[in-house]
Amino acid sequence: GLGAALAVALVLAAVAVGALLTARTAGKARVLERSVDLLEVEQLGRAFSDKVSLANSAMLAGGRSLTQDTTLARQRFLDTAVRLRERLSGPDDPALVDEVRSAEQAHEAALHALRDLPDAEEQTEARERLARTHVRVREAQARLEKEVQARLTRAHQASLAADRWELGLLLLASALGVAVAAALAWVLHHRLHPLKREAVVSAHRFQALVEGVRDYALVMLDARGRVVSWNPGAERIKGWTEAEILGRPASTFFTSEEAAAGQAERDLARALREDRLHSVGWRQRKDGSRFWAEVSITVLRDEAGAPQGFAVVTHDITQQRRTERMQELLAEAGRVFHQSLDPDLTVAELARLLVPEVADGCILYLLTPAGELRPRAVTHVRPEREASLWEGLRRFPPRPGTSPHIWEVMRSGRSRLDVDASGPDLEIAAESPQHRVLIERLGIGSSLVVPLRAGNRTLGVFVLMTARGHRFFTHGDQVLVEELAGRAALALENTRLLREAREAVDLIAVTAHDLGNPLHAMQLLLTKVQRAQEAGQGAVARQGLTAARGQAQRLGQLLHDLLDLSRLSSDTQVLDASPVDLGELAREVVDRFAESAAHAGSSLTLEAEPGQVGRWDRIRLDRVMTNLISNALKFGRGHPVTVRVMALDAEHARLVVRDEGVGIAPEAQRRIFERFEREPTAKAEPGYGLGLYIVRQLVEAHGGSIRVESIPGRGATFIVDLPRVPRSLEEAARAEPASLQ
Repeated sequence: GLGAALAVALVLAAVAVGALLTARTAGKARVLERSVDLLEVEQLGRAFSDKVSLANSAMLAGGRSLTQDTTLARQRFLDTAVRLRERLSGPDDPALVDEVRSAEQAHEAALHALRDLPDAEEQTEARERLARTHVRVREAQARLEKEVQARLTRAHQASLAADRWELGLLLLASALGVAVAAALAWVLHHRLHPLKREAVVSAHRFQALVEGVRDYALVMLDARGRVVSWNPGAERIKGWTEAEILGRPASTFFTSEEAAAGQAERDLARALREDRLHSVGWRQRKDGSRFWAEVSITVLRDEAGAPQGFAVVTHDITQQRRTERMQELLAEAGRVFHQSLDPDLTVAELARLLVPEVADGCILYLLTPAGELRPRAVTHVRPEREASLWEGLRRFPPRPGTSPHIWEVMRSGRSRLDVDASGPDLEIAAESPQHRVLIERLGIGSSLVVPLRAGNRTLGVFVLMTARGHRFFTHGDQVLVEELAGRAALALENTRLLREAREAVDLIAVTAHDLGNPLHAMQLLLTKVQRAQEAGQGAVARQGLTAARGQAQRLGQLLHDLLDLSRLSSDTQVLDASPVDLGELAREVVDRFAESAAHAGSSLTLEAEPGQVGRWDRIRLDRVMTNLISNALKFGRGHPVTVRVMALDAEHARLVVRDEGVGIAPEAQRRIFERFEREPTAKAEPGYGLGLYIVRQLVEAHGGSIRVESIPGRGATFIVDLPRVPRSLEEAARAEPASLQ
């Protein structure tokens, strides 16, 4: 009965309030309409005033442009009068509007009459008539405005009366509501107080239990998946306070990728089907960091079995998972390192192991013989950011002056951990605004730089990074990566030693074979010369001596190659740099090969730009040119050979050796710079497959590069680009003043 009475009272109050609000709205609308009417009347007066002002100006100017000057103002006056006649609904309104229009027409006629009268006396009468019509217009407008103002006043008074009625009715409804609420409160207090006391005690017990759990996040969700309860353990693990998280959806705790994919909704739907769900995966804290979580979801149902919400228990198992994965990674890394004999495959596999398990992105730099850091493996969990990494490395390679953190790790052999890599670190790492844009595009949150050390040698560095707002590196990650880097460095060093041992065996076999051939040939030729001399055959003896000299040159070439190979393999190749004119050096080498070119039936020409001077090792560059020209004459026999020296830019010079011989197949163009590699079509020519390998090593020792462009059957072009000052010499020049200080 109390409920029914309350419902009826509420319905009646709602109907009364609705009716009053409707009347109030209608009154407000009437006030607004009358206000618009008054504004239109005022607009009518302003239009007439504008017309009078423009007419006076035209009359002062002679009156010839009177009609043209006042047309717009008069048209605005007439349009406003038409609108007023349509808007005003009173019985006397049309007559009042017509009176204003009639007075304005009389004024217009008097105005034109004044313009057309040349006589001064007649103009005086016309001016008086014009003034009278002006007064008539103003009086008619005033009467119209008075009528509209009176209607506005009446509408406003009616609105005020409606407001007073509304206030009274609201006060009455409020009093009724207070009385009903008091009666209901009295009933609830006497009938439900025992139940309330029992519920409070039970709630206190449950709250004490929930708040006592610190290692688990206990969260209650309603049927829509929104947070309704939050314990201190949840605040400690996830970072949100209860006031911040209440009412937010369960997807808040998921990673951004899983939340966007609807993983939270799928988990709740599955829990509804199975009554309970257990899962393990990444979850996200308030600060954006991620942790590995073990989650149990239990559906809460009422007595009828209808779902009322969810109980979610979350346990942070990041450290446990990290320990397990560390052991797995170390075991997998050991398997990879022991099975792989290819250094590139080894480093690529290590980068694959670290991403995305430990980091979101990884760059592995290896130290070249020229003292530069070259990227050998680059990977990222997002392909577009991996492309940005490659673009940044191509345009801005790491240099000591622009990548201090990386080179400091190289020099010290100690890893560097930056939990937050934004801010000042970004300013230090960026060489230019364009470089800063590329770095910001990666969105780096944490960074970890770890050296690859084998004994006392640093072979390179690992640069690991995490995405901003994803997760942060810890000291546990640093220990893991240092262990993996140490094993990788040892594997690379073992691979290098094994490869060098095998190459040494191959070299001994090749050397024994290739030294034996020219020695045996020389013995036969010398025997032939001796017999020819004894028989008095001078021409035959000279031919034999010439052939023997050729075999001796082959032996000398092989010995030079073996000496250079020994130095390169033992890392004892040190540049003896001094100012060298590349064009003059090329001319000396070309002159030295003049006789060989004539013997091969090839024209050997030099095109050198003057002034191509740099700090280079003259003997090593002589060796580079000698090997390239020797190859060009060997494989371009009977065809022209051209040597060009030119400026590439202000900091680089270029050497080009071009022949028009047999050319090099595309699949062989990348292999010919490796040790003991020869192009298949060149097997008929004598050689050991060492010349171009030594050329590449010597060019790279100067900080330069070499490449080949060739079409089979149309010759080959070898292009060498050299920095005028090798980078290793620049670093030494910078380090020398610092050491003196």
